Amino acid sequence: MRNLKLLKSLCSSELQGLGSPQCFSVRADTGSLLVASQYSITEYDPRTGQVVSEASLTADNFLPEDGSGAVVGLQDLAELESVCLATAGGDVVLFSLNTCQFECVGSVDSGLTSMSWSPDEELVTLTTGQETIIMMTKDFEPITEIRIHQDDFGEGKFITVGWGKKETQFHGSEGKQAEVQPAAGWDDRRPRVTWRGDGQLFAVSAVCPQTGARKVRVWNREGILQATSEPVNGLEQALCWKPSGSLIASTQRHPNKHSVVFMEKNGLLHGDFTLPFSKDQAKVKELLWNSDSTVLAVWVEDMTAGEDGSFNTCIQLWTVGNYHWYLKQSLDFGRDPQKAPVCVCWDPEHPLKLHLVTRSWTSITYDWGWTTERSPGLDATDNASVAVIDGDKILVTTFRQCVVPPPMCSFELQLKSAVNQVTFLCQPQRTNELAAFTANGQISVYSQGCCHSAACSCSSFCFRSEIEVDGVVVSMVHCSQSGTLASNVSSFAICNDFLLITTHSHTCRCLQLSTLSVKGLQAALASIGGQNDETLRRVERGSRIVTVVPQDTRVILQMPRGNLETVHHRALVLAQLRRWLDDLKFREAFECMRKLRINLNLIYDHSPKVFLENIETFITQLNSINHINLFLTELREEDTTSTMYPRPESTPVQLPPASGLKVDVVCDALRSAMESMDPNKFCLSILTAHVKKTVPELEVALQKVHELRENPPEAPGAVNAEEALKYLLFLVNVNDLYEHSLGTYDFDLVLMVAEKSQKDPKEYLPFLNMLKSLELNYQRYTIDRHLKRYRKALFHLSKCGEEHFPEALQLVKEQKLYSEALRLFTTNSAHYKALSCAYAEHLVEQQQVEQAGLLLWRCGESVGALQAFASSSSWRNAICVAQHIPLPPDQLALLARDLAEKLTEQRRYSEAALLLDQYAKDCEEAILALITGAVWEEALRLTYMHNRQDITETNLKPALLEGKNSAAFLEAQLATFSRHRTRLAVVREQKQKARLDMLDCPDAELYSEASSVMTGSKYSHSNSRISSRSSKNRRKAERKKLSLKEGSPMEDRALMCALGEIITTVDKMREEVHNLLKALVLFQFDKQAEKLQAAFEEALQTMETAVPEVWPEGLQQNQAPVTRIPEMIIITSVTYAELPAPPKMRNGVKWKLTILK
Repeated sequence: MRNLKLLKSLCSSELQGLGSPQCFSVRADTGSLLVASQYSITEYDPRTGQVVSEASLTADNFLPEDGSGAVVGLQDLAELESVCLATAGGDVVLFSLNTCQFECVGSVDSGLTSMSWSPDEELVTLTTGQETIIMMTKDFEPITEIRIHQDDFGEGKFITVGWGKKETQFHGSEGKQAEVQPAAGWDDRRPRVTWRGDGQLFAVSAVCPQTGARKVRVWNREGILQATSEPVNGLEQALCWKPSGSLIASTQRHPNKHSVVFMEKNGLLHGDFTLPFSKDQAKVKELLWNSDSTVLAVWVEDMTAGEDGSFNTCIQLWTVGNYHWYLKQSLDFGRDPQKAPVCVCWDPEHPLKLHLVTRSWTSITYDWGWTTERSPGLDATDNASVAVIDGDKILVTTFRQCVVPPPMCSFELQLKSAVNQVTFLCQPQRTNELAAFTANGQISVYSQGCCHSAACSCSSFCFRSEIEVDGVVVSMVHCSQSGTLASNVSSFAICNDFLLITTHSHTCRCLQLSTLSVKGLQAALASIGGQNDETLRRVERGSRIVTVVPQDTRVILQMPRGNLETVHHRALVLAQLRRWLDDLKFREAFECMRKLRINLNLIYDHSPKVFLENIETFITQLNSINHINLFLTELREEDTTSTMYPRPESTPVQLPPASGLKVDVVCDALRSAMESMDPNKFCLSILTAHVKKTVPELEVALQKVHELRENPPEAPGAVNAEEALKYLLFLVNVNDLYEHSLGTYDFDLVLMVAEKSQKDPKEYLPFLNMLKSLELNYQRYTIDRHLKRYRKALFHLSKCGEEHFPEALQLVKEQKLYSEALRLFTTNSAHYKALSCAYAEHLVEQQQVEQAGLLLWRCGESVGALQAFASSSSWRNAICVAQHIPLPPDQLALLARDLAEKLTEQRRYSEAALLLDQYAKDCEEAILALITGAVWEEALRLTYMHNRQDITETNLKPALLEGKNSAAFLEAQLATFSRHRTRLAVVREQKQKARLDMLDCPDAELYSEASSVMTGSKYSHSNSRISSRSSKNRRKAERKKLSLKEGSPMEDRALMCALGEIITTVDKMREEVHNLLKALVLFQFDKQAEKLQAAFEEALQTMETAVPEVWPEGLQQNQAPVTRIPEMIIITSVTYAELPAPPKMRNGVKWKLTILK
């Protein structure tokens, strides 16, 4: 639905020469014009109005000086920087544009009638006066010479299927004599040659000597005949092959019309369109396709002379869309023979630029552009009209009322002559008025309807005025703004504060103008868009915007084949919805969202506070039970304004209410409002609000249904219990509803639900009858157990009496409801004791023995509690229980020894010594336990308390001398630390060298890109496999990766871990060394103490000094261990989180003795 709009018309009269122009060509590289006459060749630049060069053709005798010669062909050869021309006398001449010299490259004695170069300028065809075709290369080396008129059809000859000969078939009412008529008298009888766009085929139209009619033959570039056209009655001289297609255009004169016909490469006719004049009114001199095959120029001259004996000339521009041909432009040159064009051609670089030269040597260049003439769309009164030019008619379509696919329209405007320009008035309330400029120089103004009020809804246009214009109208607009948007834009439109753009990447962008900047536009066009980007929409390849309906969401797109599609762009839809919701127009928003499948959660998410404050308005406007139910069923906890439909950047964020979940808040608010307005009318919606909550309130919904059954409403149109239950069954699975009805313990309600379900009465009636026969609490227990509501079942079973306690105990054990069960019985009852014993057994199985002992002790099971405390090493509780029983002294001492032995195994020496001293009454064993645990001061205290100084000599001092061997342990640790530290420096140096080698490698970029993929094979792949393992196995797998073996991929990390462990181990010895030093000094082992203190101080200083070296501050977060493999460097990706952190040394702990300094 586009028109051709004249952007620029350049007319230059500076070009002058002898004779009249005969051939015409355009230089693709400079844009200058090459004009040849019977005297000379001229290069002219129309932009500057200067003659670039000129050379005489008569001076070198290429043409006679009397002007009787003719140039039959002219071609610019950009590669040779020359012009090739052919004369009627038979000469083929090269004219150098650099030296302005002529060179005759060939001559034909019989003369030449035409010259045509292939599109790739590799071949040239010449037609001679002997009706032959000469094919030559670009170097003018002959390839072949063939006769134009051949009896053979060609290689593409059709295969007969036995339908008889053409001569015997029916030929219409005019008989066989009507088959072939000779060419028209005005035909110049010259052959016409045209090439296909790819240069593989060319067609020749020539007058057949036998019939006198024109025939079209098709040859390939080897000069082999491919096909001959079928006899076409009235075929004329014009011939042009469509550059980007397989159709050959020509003209045909019918008994009652004149038309442009199209042929396929096999010579068969394939479509036509009628020219707007009668049979003998005009003749078509030439047909010219533009370079992109979108416009066909028809050069027409009247056959009837005017009063002054001159002929009118015009050039028509035709386009096709949806299989309909439109006359878009008609250039009328009048009857003045000096103004009539003699040479016409399209620009080879700019598809919509046309050049022509008149008989008086005037150069005219027309530059058109595609435009869609649409009404401005300033307000809601605009009908979104689009005007399409079609000859002397304007096809107007009002897209607000209907979408009419072209070539049809809402209505037509018939004018007196062909229309060249049309535009709409850009003024509020009057945007439906349009003006048209016709080829005869008149401007006609039309308005829609016969009145001018804003409320006028007439669907026809009325003629208002007419103005005659003298001159060339370049552009006719009421309001125009121009500027370059972007190179990737194929069409655009502005409507409702939005800029809509279609791009060559087959997308439609909708950008808000109020927040749009140049950089923002460029960024939007460059981005591919996110998943929920409302500004972006994919469209069909080649789609263009026709118009946008103002104050609406409809965008009309035209596909390349011409058909229309209406889309609702998401950005326009959401903007319109936001305006409606801000204006509390809930019904309009709901209808639009339902129609266009927008998530209904947006009604609440757009502004939660406003929605809750106006919830009664929402219910009143919808006024439909089905619509309210639909809204409720679509509620989700998701906030659609942050996921599906993000808010525009300039929109403030609306915070939802802090209390409760979204679904529950909306359901409760709607239910409360509907119950206060009309509970009978909104009964089904109230049930929906109960059911759709996060935790469905099925029991409440069923109870309301039961109330409807017990007390049927009397209001007209109210819902009865049967309808309500049927609706519930639609919302909820019937089995779930049956189970919930059973959970209400209301058998009438259960029967009502069961009757509406598909259940067989034999399935549920026996079960219900059995339940009715049971005692109330046991009945409810049975129902709850059946529904797997075990806590409720236990509650009801606890009220059933003594005889059912074993059953309750079994239920507690099966479902592990120990805590709940203990709360249901008094603490001094036998049931409570039995439950506590059962719970204790369960805790013992769960390895929670101490807690089992607590339960047993408080319920009076002291023996069991003592065993539990003893086995769990809870010696204090065990001693308390033992004294509570009470145990005899000998058994208490034996218990203390057993507990002390377990504590010693757990390295709890001080506690073991306390038991042995106070309860077993064995001071010697207690002192020995403290010496074993290196608790020197406490051991010394017991020695003096029990007057056992002999143990000091026999056990304490020897143990102290053995303790000084800590120096040997420190030496071993320090030696290992130094070895690992040295190895770490070597490994880091090797890996740094490997990285530098990789950077110096010619394929460094390749390795760097591949490094993330080649990650050390098994080490990187194991990460994904162990992600689901237990923490123990995960640590084991991590340890496997950290190997101290030389050359392992992660050796440096393993060394760092080992060094960190050594530092931590040595640092924890501060208290132990301090206590040992004090004991050694006390017993005058000064030399051993000094040696130990010096060794420990040296170890601490060495490790503290090494920490910055092992864990440097510049350690990269993406430090990657490198492994060298022959001819390859593999980088194992290790993140900073995996690298061990440097250990923290406790320098604040005082361990040294001053007396040893």
